Amino acid sequence: MSIPSQKQISENRRLLQNPYAYLDGEGGYDAAPKVVEASAAQIAANRRLLGDQYAFLDDTGGLSGEIPVAASKSAQVPNTKWSAHAKRPGYQGIEQAAKKLQENIWQRRHDLWPDGVPDDPVELLDPAIALNLIEFDFDLEETLGQYSSNGETFEVAGIIDRTDKRVLISRQMPFNTRRFTAAHELAHAVLHEGVRMHRDRPLDGSGQESGARGKIEKEADKFATFFLMPENLVRARFRQFFLSDKFALNEATIFALDPSGSLGLQDGKKTLRQLSRILAKSESFNGRHFRSLADQFHVSVETMAIRLEELGLLEV
Repeated sequence: MSIPSQKQISENRRLLQNPYAYLDGEGGYDAAPKVVEASAAQIAANRRLLGDQYAFLDDTGGLSGEIPVAASKSAQVPNTKWSAHAKRPGYQGIEQAAKKLQENIWQRRHDLWPDGVPDDPVELLDPAIALNLIEFDFDLEETLGQYSSNGETFEVAGIIDRTDKRVLISRQMPFNTRRFTAAHELAHAVLHEGVRMHRDRPLDGSGQESGARGKIEKEADKFATFFLMPENLVRARFRQFFLSDKFALNEATIFALDPSGSLGLQDGKKTLRQLSRILAKSESFNGRHFRSLADQFHVSVETMAIRLEELGLLEV
């Protein structure tokens, strides 16, 4: 066994399909990767994995004969890789944690969807896939029962059990609610080591502005928002359909959005939230028809409206 060089670390990262391998939670190097002398069969198998018939050749054309020791699932995708980013101030760290998880899904997309990667990148943002990636089981149950807290009884929509590394979601909820609740539980799994067993009421993202929610729940809502509706993707879709980086009401845009005048935009009295809801659920603009942004991202109209406002995509 030999001590790996920087070049070998780079090659090992390529083999593991993980550019962040061997970094600790602070962005420095963790334990250096171990390399072993490889057999011809091992080299052939790893070449197939890399899709590179020339992998592990040295500069002279001979075999380097060294490959990284196979890593366990947990070593490849430790929660700390994403939760470390969440230590940054405000919600910036939480957004970075969501982005790193999205990047990992993208890097592993061919393994995660062996029968064909979805054409729409939104479909890659599946909380169930992400949970499995960090070694949490995910299951849909017919019902999770009811739960009483502070004198209020509610239907349980989601449960996270960190001890068993399992997330359960109730089938009793609409699809958009199940998806946001699952992303909320994913957030607890990534961000909140202290959350061992936790039940959640139905969540679709529309209540994230409520001042009554605690810090941990607000953080989980924000992570779910960042994960399901990434800024770059939302901005790109908005620009594609509404032909602007920032929508403003004027004679031309009013006609393009509401040629029949049924929305009453001409009176100029719409609030920001009213306009954002209209845009979130709109299915046509300037004579072109499309699925609404809310439907495309599989979230409620209110949740998409809030996201459009957060990103400053409209003004009144």
